Amino acid sequence: MRDLLLVLFLFVAIFYSFKRPFIGIAAWAWIALIAPANWAFGFSNDFRLNLTIVVVTVLSYLFMHKNKKLAFNGLSFWILLFAFWTLLSSLNAVNSPYAVDYWYQFIKVLLFYLFITLIVTKKLHLDTLIWAIVLAISSYAAMEAVKVVLSGGSHMVRGRSGALLDRNDFAVAVNMCLPLILYLIFATKHHYLKLGLWGLFFGNIIAIVGTGSRGGFIGLSILAIAIWWKSKRKLLWLILTLLILPSAYQFTPEEWRERQNTIQTASTEDASFIGRLWAWKISVMLARDNPMLGGGFGSVSQPIVWYSYAPYTPDFGPIKTPLPPPNMRPKAAHNIYFQVLGDHGYVGLFIYLMMFTSIFWINRRNGKLAIKHNQPWCKNLSDAIALSMVGYCVTGNNVSLAYFDLLYVMGGIVAVISIYKLYLPQSKLAPPSANSAFNVKSMSKA
Repeated sequence: MRDLLLVLFLFVAIFYSFKRPFIGIAAWAWIALIAPANWAFGFSNDFRLNLTIVVVTVLSYLFMHKNKKLAFNGLSFWILLFAFWTLLSSLNAVNSPYAVDYWYQFIKVLLFYLFITLIVTKKLHLDTLIWAIVLAISSYAAMEAVKVVLSGGSHMVRGRSGALLDRNDFAVAVNMCLPLILYLIFATKHHYLKLGLWGLFFGNIIAIVGTGSRGGFIGLSILAIAIWWKSKRKLLWLILTLLILPSAYQFTPEEWRERQNTIQTASTEDASFIGRLWAWKISVMLARDNPMLGGGFGSVSQPIVWYSYAPYTPDFGPIKTPLPPPNMRPKAAHNIYFQVLGDHGYVGLFIYLMMFTSIFWINRRNGKLAIKHNQPWCKNLSDAIALSMVGYCVTGNNVSLAYFDLLYVMGGIVAVISIYKLYLPQSKLAPPSANSAFNVKSMSKA
Protein backbone atom coordinates (compact mmCIF):
# COMPACT_ATOMS: atom_id res chain seq x y z
CA MET A 1 0.00 0.00 0.00
CA ARG A 2 2.82 2.39 0.88
CA ASP A 3 4.50 1.65 -2.43
CA LEU A 4 1.33 2.50 -4.35
CA LEU A 5 0.91 5.77 -2.46
CA LEU A 6 4.52 6.79 -3.09
CA VAL A 7 4.32 6.00 -6.80
CA LEU A 8 0.99 7.86 -7.03
CA PHE A 9 2.59 10.85 -5.30
CA LEU A 10 5.51 10.70 -7.72
CA PHE A 11 3.30 10.80 -10.80
CA VAL A 12 1.13 13.61 -9.42
CA ALA A 13 4.21 15.61 -8.41
CA ILE A 14 5.78 15.11 -11.85
CA PHE A 15 2.60 16.23 -13.61
CA TYR A 16 2.23 19.45 -11.65
CA SER A 17 5.96 20.17 -11.46
CA PHE A 18 6.18 20.23 -15.25
CA LYS A 19 3.49 22.92 -15.33
CA ARG A 20 4.61 24.89 -12.29
CA PRO A 21 8.26 24.57 -11.25
CA PHE A 22 7.60 25.95 -7.76
CA ILE A 23 5.55 22.81 -7.00
CA GLY A 24 8.64 20.82 -7.92
CA ILE A 25 10.62 22.87 -5.39
CA ALA A 26 8.05 22.06 -2.69
CA ALA A 27 8.13 18.35 -3.57
CA TRP A 28 11.94 18.48 -3.57
CA ALA A 29 11.89 19.89 -0.02
CA TRP A 30 9.34 17.34 1.21
CA ILE A 31 11.29 14.37 -0.15
CA ALA A 32 14.67 15.69 1.08
CA LEU A 33 13.42 16.24 4.63
CA ILE A 34 11.28 13.14 5.18
CA ALA A 35 13.02 10.56 2.91
CA PRO A 36 9.74 8.76 2.03
CA ALA A 37 11.52 6.03 0.08
CA ASN A 38 12.54 4.50 3.42
CA TRP A 39 8.88 3.97 4.30
CA ALA A 40 8.34 1.38 1.59
CA PHE A 41 9.89 -2.02 1.05
CA GLY A 42 8.53 -3.05 -2.35
CA PHE A 43 8.75 -2.02 -5.97
CA SER A 44 8.79 1.73 -5.18
CA ASN A 45 12.36 1.35 -3.95
CA ASP A 46 13.36 1.08 -7.59
CA PHE A 47 12.22 4.68 -8.12
CA ARG A 48 14.71 7.37 -7.16
CA LEU A 49 12.10 9.83 -5.94
CA ASN A 50 14.40 12.72 -5.13
CA LEU A 51 16.43 12.48 -8.34
CA THR A 52 13.26 12.21 -10.42
CA ILE A 53 11.72 15.32 -8.88
CA VAL A 54 14.98 17.25 -9.18
CA VAL A 55 15.33 16.43 -12.88
CA VAL A 56 11.68 17.29 -13.58
CA THR A 57 11.96 20.58 -11.66
CA VAL A 58 15.13 21.62 -13.49
CA LEU A 59 13.65 20.73 -16.90
CA SER A 60 10.45 22.55 -16.04
CA TYR A 61 12.45 25.64 -15.11
CA LEU A 62 14.44 25.52 -18.34
CA PHE A 63 11.45 25.02 -20.65
CA MET A 64 8.48 26.53 -18.79
CA HIS A 65 9.91 29.41 -16.75
CA LYS A 66 9.64 32.64 -18.72
CA ASN A 67 11.94 35.03 -16.89
CA LYS A 68 15.25 33.24 -16.44
CA LYS A 69 17.93 35.19 -14.65
CA LEU A 70 20.63 34.26 -12.17
CA ALA A 71 19.60 35.74 -8.83
CA PHE A 72 22.58 36.66 -6.68
CA ASN A 73 23.10 38.57 -3.45
CA GLY A 74 25.48 38.69 -0.48
CA LEU A 75 24.15 35.48 1.03
CA SER A 76 24.59 33.64 -2.26
CA PHE A 77 28.21 34.84 -2.35
CA TRP A 78 29.00 33.31 1.05
CA ILE A 79 27.20 30.07 0.22
CA LEU A 80 29.08 29.70 -3.08
CA LEU A 81 32.35 30.52 -1.30
CA PHE A 82 31.55 27.87 1.31
CA ALA A 83 30.92 25.35 -1.48
CA PHE A 84 34.31 26.20 -3.00
CA TRP A 85 36.13 26.05 0.34
CA THR A 86 34.59 22.70 1.30
CA LEU A 87 35.75 21.35 -2.06
CA LEU A 88 39.31 22.46 -1.31
CA SER A 89 39.19 20.87 2.14
CA SER A 90 37.76 17.67 0.65
CA LEU A 91 40.55 17.40 -1.90
CA ASN A 92 43.10 17.80 0.91
CA ALA A 93 41.21 15.76 3.52
CA VAL A 94 42.49 13.10 5.88
CA ASN A 95 40.26 10.63 4.03
CA SER A 96 39.88 12.34 0.67
CA PRO A 97 37.70 9.71 -1.10
CA TYR A 98 35.17 9.83 1.75
CA ALA A 99 35.26 13.64 1.95
CA VAL A 100 34.82 14.11 -1.81
CA ASP A 101 31.87 11.72 -1.81
CA TYR A 102 30.36 13.68 1.09
CA TRP A 103 30.95 16.92 -0.83
CA TYR A 104 28.95 15.57 -3.77
CA GLN A 105 26.05 14.98 -1.38
CA PHE A 106 26.44 18.44 0.17
CA ILE A 107 26.54 20.20 -3.19
CA LYS A 108 23.05 18.84 -3.87
CA VAL A 109 21.83 20.83 -0.86
CA LEU A 110 23.45 23.98 -2.22
CA LEU A 111 21.97 23.24 -5.64
CA PHE A 112 18.57 23.21 -3.95
CA TYR A 113 19.31 26.67 -2.50
CA LEU A 114 20.24 27.90 -5.98
CA PHE A 115 17.01 26.68 -7.58
CA ILE A 116 14.94 28.13 -4.75
CA THR A 117 16.37 31.55 -5.60
CA LEU A 118 15.68 30.96 -9.32
CA ILE A 119 12.15 29.54 -9.17
CA VAL A 120 10.48 30.80 -5.99
CA THR A 121 9.51 34.37 -6.85
CA LYS A 122 6.08 35.00 -5.28
CA LYS A 123 4.28 34.75 -1.95
CA LEU A 124 2.31 31.75 -3.25
CA HIS A 125 5.57 29.98 -4.03
CA LEU A 126 6.95 30.72 -0.55
CA ASP A 127 3.79 29.52 1.19
CA THR A 128 3.79 26.29 -0.83
CA LEU A 129 7.41 25.64 0.15
CA ILE A 130 6.70 26.33 3.83
CA TRP A 131 3.69 24.00 3.77
CA ALA A 132 5.93 21.27 2.32
CA ILE A 133 8.47 21.76 5.13
CA VAL A 134 5.80 21.62 7.83
CA LEU A 135 4.09 18.58 6.31
CA ALA A 136 7.44 16.78 6.05
CA ILE A 137 8.64 17.30 9.62
CA SER A 138 5.81 18.55 11.82
CA SER A 139 3.16 16.08 10.68
CA TYR A 140 5.39 13.16 11.64
CA ALA A 141 6.26 14.89 14.92
CA ALA A 142 2.54 15.25 15.70
CA MET A 143 1.98 11.53 15.09
CA GLU A 144 4.81 10.76 17.48
CA ALA A 145 3.28 13.17 20.02
CA VAL A 146 0.09 11.10 20.01
CA LYS A 147 2.18 8.03 20.90
CA VAL A 148 3.83 9.99 23.73
CA VAL A 149 0.45 10.95 25.18
CA LEU A 150 -1.09 7.47 24.80
CA SER A 151 1.95 5.85 26.42
CA GLY A 152 1.85 8.21 29.38
CA GLY A 153 5.14 9.76 28.32
CA SER A 154 7.14 6.54 28.04
CA HIS A 155 7.37 6.54 24.23
CA MET A 156 10.74 7.82 23.00
CA VAL A 157 10.42 9.98 19.89
CA ARG A 158 12.97 9.46 17.14
CA GLY A 159 13.23 10.68 13.58
CA ARG A 160 11.70 8.55 10.85
CA SER A 161 14.65 8.13 8.53
CA GLY A 162 17.43 9.86 6.65
CA ALA A 163 19.38 12.70 8.24
CA LEU A 164 16.87 13.08 11.10
CA LEU A 165 16.93 9.55 12.49
CA ASP A 166 18.74 10.62 15.66
CA ARG A 167 16.38 12.06 18.30
CA ASN A 168 18.63 15.07 18.94
CA ASP A 169 18.69 15.90 15.23
CA PHE A 170 14.93 15.47 15.01
CA ALA A 171 14.43 17.82 17.99
CA VAL A 172 16.41 20.49 16.14
CA ALA A 173 14.24 20.16 13.02
CA VAL A 174 10.99 20.31 15.01
CA ASN A 175 12.22 23.38 16.91
CA MET A 176 12.90 25.08 13.58
CA CYS A 177 9.39 24.25 12.33
CA LEU A 178 7.47 25.71 15.29
CA PRO A 179 7.75 29.35 14.10
CA LEU A 180 6.81 28.28 10.57
CA ILE A 181 3.61 26.72 11.91
CA LEU A 182 2.80 30.02 13.63
CA TYR A 183 3.32 31.82 10.35
CA LEU A 184 0.92 29.44 8.57
CA ILE A 185 -1.68 29.82 11.32
CA PHE A 186 -1.97 33.52 10.62
CA ALA A 187 -1.55 33.20 6.87
CA THR A 188 -4.73 31.15 6.50
CA LYS A 189 -8.30 32.37 6.90
CA HIS A 190 -9.88 28.92 7.25
CA HIS A 191 -11.07 28.39 10.83
CA TYR A 192 -10.72 24.59 10.92
CA LEU A 193 -7.34 24.73 9.25
CA LYS A 194 -6.20 27.15 11.94
CA LEU A 195 -7.39 24.76 14.64
CA GLY A 196 -5.55 21.91 12.95
CA LEU A 197 -2.36 23.96 12.81
CA TRP A 198 -2.68 24.87 16.49
CA GLY A 199 -2.99 21.16 17.25
CA LEU A 200 0.10 20.56 15.13
CA PHE A 201 1.95 23.30 17.02
CA PHE A 202 1.27 21.89 20.48
CA GLY A 203 1.82 18.34 19.21
CA ASN A 204 5.29 19.38 18.06
CA ILE A 205 6.07 20.74 21.52
CA ILE A 206 5.08 17.38 23.01
CA ALA A 207 7.25 15.63 20.42
CA ILE A 208 10.31 17.69 21.41
CA VAL A 209 9.77 16.76 25.05
CA GLY A 210 9.27 13.15 23.94
CA THR A 211 12.70 13.01 22.31
CA GLY A 212 14.31 13.38 25.73
CA SER A 213 16.89 15.61 24.07
CA ARG A 214 18.45 18.10 26.47
CA GLY A 215 19.52 20.31 23.58
CA GLY A 216 16.01 20.16 22.15
CA PHE A 217 14.51 21.13 25.50
CA ILE A 218 16.93 24.05 25.90
CA GLY A 219 16.16 25.17 22.35
CA LEU A 220 12.43 24.94 23.04
CA SER A 221 12.87 27.06 26.18
CA ILE A 222 14.85 29.71 24.30
CA LEU A 223 12.27 29.69 21.51
CA ALA A 224 9.43 30.11 24.01
CA ILE A 225 11.18 33.10 25.58
CA ALA A 226 11.76 34.67 22.15
CA ILE A 227 8.12 34.23 21.10
CA TRP A 228 6.97 35.61 24.47
CA TRP A 229 9.29 38.60 24.05
CA LYS A 230 7.71 39.44 20.69
CA SER A 231 4.17 39.16 22.05
CA LYS A 232 2.16 42.11 23.38
CA ARG A 233 0.28 40.41 26.24
CA LYS A 234 3.39 39.25 28.04
CA LEU A 235 1.83 39.15 31.52
CA LEU A 236 -1.13 37.03 30.40
CA TRP A 237 1.07 34.44 28.71
CA LEU A 238 3.51 34.41 31.61
CA ILE A 239 0.68 33.62 34.04
CA LEU A 240 -0.68 30.89 31.75
CA THR A 241 2.78 29.37 31.41
CA LEU A 242 3.32 29.35 35.18
CA LEU A 243 -0.04 27.64 35.62
CA ILE A 244 0.38 25.04 32.87
CA LEU A 245 4.04 24.00 33.16
CA PRO A 246 3.97 22.59 36.73
CA SER A 247 0.95 20.44 35.85
CA ALA A 248 2.49 19.26 32.59
CA TYR A 249 5.75 18.42 34.38
CA GLN A 250 3.93 15.94 36.61
CA PHE A 251 2.95 13.88 33.56
CA THR A 252 6.48 13.55 32.20
CA PRO A 253 8.20 10.19 32.82
CA GLU A 254 10.84 9.88 35.54
CA GLU A 255 13.53 9.07 32.94
CA TRP A 256 12.86 12.37 31.16
CA ARG A 257 13.10 14.37 34.40
CA GLU A 258 16.36 12.69 35.37
CA ARG A 259 17.85 13.44 31.95
CA GLN A 260 16.91 17.13 32.07
CA ASN A 261 18.20 17.40 35.65
CA THR A 262 21.67 16.38 34.44
CA ILE A 263 22.05 19.51 32.30
CA GLN A 264 24.02 21.36 35.00
CA THR A 265 26.22 18.36 35.91
CA ALA A 266 26.67 16.96 32.41
CA SER A 267 30.30 18.03 32.10
CA THR A 268 31.38 15.89 35.07
CA GLU A 269 28.80 13.12 35.42
CA ASP A 270 27.32 12.40 31.99
CA ALA A 271 29.29 9.93 29.86
CA SER A 272 27.52 11.09 26.71
CA PHE A 273 28.51 14.71 27.28
CA ILE A 274 32.09 13.79 28.18
CA GLY A 275 32.29 11.95 24.87
CA ARG A 276 31.24 15.15 23.14
CA LEU A 277 33.90 17.10 25.01
CA TRP A 278 36.48 14.68 23.61
CA ALA A 279 35.13 15.24 20.09
CA TRP A 280 35.17 19.03 20.53
CA LYS A 281 38.74 19.00 21.83
CA ILE A 282 39.87 16.82 18.93
CA SER A 283 38.12 19.21 16.51
CA VAL A 284 40.05 22.17 17.94
CA MET A 285 43.37 20.31 17.91
CA LEU A 286 42.78 19.21 14.32
CA ALA A 287 42.02 22.82 13.30
CA ARG A 288 45.08 24.01 15.21
CA ASP A 289 47.26 21.75 13.08
CA ASN A 290 45.30 22.47 9.87
CA PRO A 291 43.99 26.03 10.36
CA MET A 292 43.20 26.76 6.72
CA LEU A 293 41.41 23.65 5.45
CA GLY A 294 40.81 21.43 8.48
CA GLY A 295 40.60 17.69 7.98
CA GLY A 296 37.72 17.44 5.51
CA PHE A 297 34.14 16.24 5.95
CA GLY A 298 33.68 13.89 8.90
CA SER A 299 37.35 14.04 9.82
CA VAL A 300 36.89 13.95 13.61
CA SER A 301 35.14 10.57 13.42
CA GLN A 302 37.91 9.11 11.24
CA PRO A 303 39.82 6.51 13.34
CA ILE A 304 43.23 7.83 12.28
CA VAL A 305 42.32 11.31 13.56
CA TRP A 306 40.52 10.20 16.71
CA TYR A 307 43.19 7.80 17.94
CA SER A 308 46.00 10.24 17.09
CA TYR A 309 44.58 13.09 19.18
CA ALA A 310 42.69 11.17 21.90
CA PRO A 311 45.74 10.76 24.22
CA TYR A 312 46.13 14.55 24.40
CA THR A 313 42.52 15.39 25.30
CA PRO A 314 42.55 15.16 29.14
CA ASP A 315 44.50 18.37 29.78
CA PHE A 316 43.64 20.20 26.56
CA GLY A 317 41.40 23.24 26.98
CA PRO A 318 39.80 24.77 30.09
CA ILE A 319 37.76 21.65 31.02
CA LYS A 320 39.66 18.58 32.17
CA THR A 321 38.34 15.22 30.98
CA PRO A 322 39.33 11.60 31.59
CA LEU A 323 41.38 9.74 29.02
CA PRO A 324 39.20 8.20 26.29
CA PRO A 325 39.16 4.37 26.40
CA PRO A 326 41.64 2.95 23.85
CA ASN A 327 38.96 0.79 22.20
CA MET A 328 36.35 3.53 22.12
CA ARG A 329 34.53 4.07 18.83
CA PRO A 330 35.23 7.56 17.37
CA LYS A 331 32.43 10.08 17.86
CA ALA A 332 31.01 12.74 15.57
CA ALA A 333 31.50 16.39 16.55
CA HIS A 334 27.95 16.84 17.94
CA ASN A 335 28.22 20.59 17.55
CA ILE A 336 27.74 22.47 14.28
CA TYR A 337 30.47 24.99 15.07
CA PHE A 338 33.11 22.46 16.13
CA GLN A 339 31.98 20.26 13.24
CA VAL A 340 32.78 22.96 10.67
CA LEU A 341 35.96 23.94 12.51
CA GLY A 342 37.34 20.41 12.40
CA ASP A 343 36.09 19.74 8.87
CA HIS A 344 37.17 22.97 7.16
CA GLY A 345 39.46 24.88 9.50
CA TYR A 346 39.18 28.39 10.87
CA VAL A 347 38.65 29.88 7.40
CA GLY A 348 35.77 27.49 6.76
CA LEU A 349 34.22 28.35 10.12
CA PHE A 350 34.54 32.07 9.34
CA ILE A 351 32.72 31.62 6.02
CA TYR A 352 30.06 29.51 7.75
CA LEU A 353 29.47 32.18 10.41
CA MET A 354 29.33 34.86 7.72
CA MET A 355 26.53 32.84 6.11
CA PHE A 356 24.65 33.03 9.42
CA THR A 357 25.36 36.74 9.74
CA SER A 358 24.14 37.36 6.20
CA ILE A 359 20.91 35.41 6.80
CA PHE A 360 20.14 37.34 9.98
CA TRP A 361 21.08 40.72 8.51
CA ILE A 362 19.12 40.32 5.25
CA ASN A 363 16.16 38.84 7.11
CA ARG A 364 16.11 41.78 9.54
CA ARG A 365 16.23 44.18 6.60
CA ASN A 366 13.36 42.33 4.93
CA GLY A 367 11.27 42.70 8.08
CA LYS A 368 11.95 46.43 8.35
CA LEU A 369 11.07 47.02 4.70
CA ALA A 370 7.91 44.94 5.09
CA ILE A 371 6.76 47.22 7.90
CA LYS A 372 7.65 50.31 5.87
CA HIS A 373 5.60 49.11 2.89
CA ASN A 374 2.72 47.72 4.99
CA GLN A 375 3.25 44.06 4.13
CA PRO A 376 2.47 42.30 7.45
CA TRP A 377 2.64 38.80 5.94
CA CYS A 378 6.27 39.45 5.02
CA LYS A 379 7.04 40.75 8.52
CA ASN A 380 5.40 37.62 9.96
CA LEU A 381 7.58 35.41 7.79
CA SER A 382 10.68 37.41 8.66
CA ASP A 383 9.95 36.91 12.37
CA ALA A 384 9.36 33.20 11.80
CA ILE A 385 12.67 32.77 9.96
CA ALA A 386 14.52 34.69 12.70
CA LEU A 387 13.07 32.45 15.41
CA SER A 388 13.78 29.29 13.41
CA MET A 389 17.39 30.38 12.98
CA VAL A 390 17.69 31.14 16.70
CA GLY A 391 16.39 27.64 17.39
CA TYR A 392 18.95 26.16 15.00
CA CYS A 393 21.86 28.18 16.39
CA VAL A 394 21.03 27.17 19.98
CA THR A 395 20.19 23.49 19.47
CA GLY A 396 23.04 23.21 16.98
CA ASN A 397 25.40 23.12 19.97
CA ASN A 398 24.25 19.55 20.53
CA VAL A 399 24.17 17.98 17.04
CA SER A 400 26.22 17.40 13.89
CA LEU A 401 23.85 19.17 11.50
CA ALA A 402 26.06 21.86 9.99
CA TYR A 403 25.01 20.81 6.49
CA PHE A 404 21.31 20.30 7.23
CA ASP A 405 19.01 20.91 4.24
CA LEU A 406 16.57 23.07 6.20
CA LEU A 407 19.25 25.63 7.08
CA TYR A 408 19.89 26.34 3.40
CA VAL A 409 16.16 26.33 2.62
CA MET A 410 15.76 29.07 5.25
CA GLY A 411 18.59 30.96 3.59
CA GLY A 412 16.87 30.53 0.23
CA ILE A 413 13.61 31.98 1.56
CA VAL A 414 15.43 34.99 2.99
CA ALA A 415 17.30 35.51 -0.29
CA VAL A 416 14.11 35.24 -2.37
CA ILE A 417 12.30 37.94 -0.36
CA SER A 418 15.29 40.24 -0.75
CA ILE A 419 16.11 39.54 -4.42
CA TYR A 420 12.54 39.80 -5.71
CA LYS A 421 11.56 42.57 -3.27
CA LEU A 422 8.51 40.69 -2.06
CA TYR A 423 8.14 43.23 0.74
CA LEU A 424 6.82 45.73 -1.84
CA PRO A 425 3.07 46.11 -2.49
CA GLN A 426 3.55 46.25 -6.27
CA SER A 427 4.77 42.66 -6.25
CA LYS A 428 1.10 41.71 -6.87
CA LEU A 429 1.00 39.33 -3.98
CA ALA A 430 -2.04 37.65 -2.49
CA PRO A 431 -3.85 39.90 0.02
CA PRO A 432 -1.84 39.70 3.26
CA SER A 433 -3.36 38.80 6.58
CA ALA A 434 -3.79 41.66 9.01
CA ASN A 435 -2.77 39.41 11.88
CA SER A 436 0.75 39.11 13.15
CA ALA A 437 1.94 35.62 13.85
CA PHE A 438 3.84 36.92 16.86
CA ASN A 439 1.21 39.35 18.09
CA VAL A 440 -0.57 37.70 21.01
CA LYS A 441 -3.48 40.11 20.68
CA SER A 442 -4.03 38.68 17.21
CA MET A 443 -3.57 35.17 18.54
CA SER A 444 -6.63 35.53 20.70
CA LYS A 445 -8.71 36.18 17.58
CA ALA A 446 -7.50 33.11 15.71
